[in-house]
Amino acid sequence: MKPTSLLALSQGFKTVPSHLLGAFEAQLCEREEPLDSVKEHEARSVVQLVESLQQSGATSPRHFEGFVFSFRIPQISSEFDLLKICDGAVVDIELKIEDVGRDRIERQLTRNRYYLAPLERTTYTFTYVANENALFEMGEDGILSTASMERLVAVLGSLGRPYAGQVEELFTVSNYLVSPLNDTERFLEGTYFLTNHQAQIKRSFLAACEERVPPATFLVYGSAGTGKSLLLYDLAKTLDRGCRNCVVHCGLLSEGHEQLSERQERFSIISAKGIERVDLGAFGAILVDEAQRLWPSQLSLIVRAAVTHELPLYLSLGRRQVIGTDGLGQDVEQMVRRLCPNVSVWELSRKIRTNKAIAGFLRALFHLPGHPTSISTHNVKVSSADGPAGAQALVDAYRSEGYQFIAYGSDASGARCLDEIDTQGCPTASEVIGQEFDKVAMVVGARFSAQDDTLYQQLLFQGLTRARNNIALVILGNNTLLAELLELLVPKEEQ
Repeated sequence: MKPTSLLALSQGFKTVPSHLLGAFEAQLCEREEPLDSVKEHEARSVVQLVESLQQSGATSPRHFEGFVFSFRIPQISSEFDLLKICDGAVVDIELKIEDVGRDRIERQLTRNRYYLAPLERTTYTFTYVANENALFEMGEDGILSTASMERLVAVLGSLGRPYAGQVEELFTVSNYLVSPLNDTERFLEGTYFLTNHQAQIKRSFLAACEERVPPATFLVYGSAGTGKSLLLYDLAKTLDRGCRNCVVHCGLLSEGHEQLSERQERFSIISAKGIERVDLGAFGAILVDEAQRLWPSQLSLIVRAAVTHELPLYLSLGRRQVIGTDGLGQDVEQMVRRLCPNVSVWELSRKIRTNKAIAGFLRALFHLPGHPTSISTHNVKVSSADGPAGAQALVDAYRSEGYQFIAYGSDASGARCLDEIDTQGCPTASEVIGQEFDKVAMVVGARFSAQDDTLYQQLLFQGLTRARNNIALVILGNNTLLAELLELLVPKEEQ
């Protein structure tokens, strides 16, 4: 969407019939997807704010130009009521029809300043309470104070040229994503926010833990990129049971796991492999990451330990990412329900890590429901190699561009044709479980077929879903797949 005049928005909110306000705002701001509706109190707050600014000395059109209304960062649930981005500065004005209390205002503006920080501009954050014609400002020191309308007029009058392009292009989602395993420092410092849905699950789980009887048992589904791991580790760091909590990782432990265990005292991380030798009853709570990868005997042991010792149990799992043919997959829920009838089941559906272009590409590549007809080539690159040596050269080139190359490992028999490619120092798909990278590169050989649910396909899916922003595929001896991908990436009318 693009900025527009706050005067035009206000005049329209006064004159356009209520059922047409969404369409009116969408064409004014060039919004691709119109808002479901513009609520009456939102429209009234905009109108009153403009009138109050005019009465306080805002007489120039420059005071009102360059605003966007109800902007949401792509893939992030945080929303800005009024945002004005200029050369060197950004102004955020949150609208309230009535007083909601200073604590709520302070929390919201603190959160907004966090999300605006990557713009690297001087940031002004205000809250306007329409019924009281009151204005609050949070300064750079994080202190909330009352402000005069003349103060806001002065700020708006001092700004440089407003940004006129697509606002979404200024916000890179990866700036806000924190992986406990790859961004350990930021995670331990708490410099991140949960989405509204993550926060809702967190509140519910902590409240259930407080009740204690019966012990809280949560099963949280989510596809790759929905923030399952961040939520789980945030809970492990937050939940205080008087002793260490236990995080069970259903994969190979990485350096990030070791750092997390060593640098805080709230939880320990153990591998599911060898869990039968661990005294789970000595922990305050059990939280399992990627639970769909557990063997039935491991899952039974964990659930029975939680029941026996009356421990909170939190299982995070994906519906698709099962490595190997003996994984439990959908049977996890069935087994947990048999032992814990009061289990609470949730689903994280909004993708956070993976941008829309990559998500659409993965749906198309693996023939998942809802794939689009074309994908942006800004995020996905497909190369064709003339042999193993050529594939190696392309892999090396992508690695020099900052791509994380991910190998398959020795278990994927369908990928044996890639054995000649040097993967020394590169992780396998099984080793990056729970991790994420800005850019990921992988090689796809002759035996890959999206129609066959093989270990080869599963490992490719696991590796590619680690990408935040960019994917590079090197196709080796698979012209059928190459043709399909080129047709997907380059619409026919452009060929």
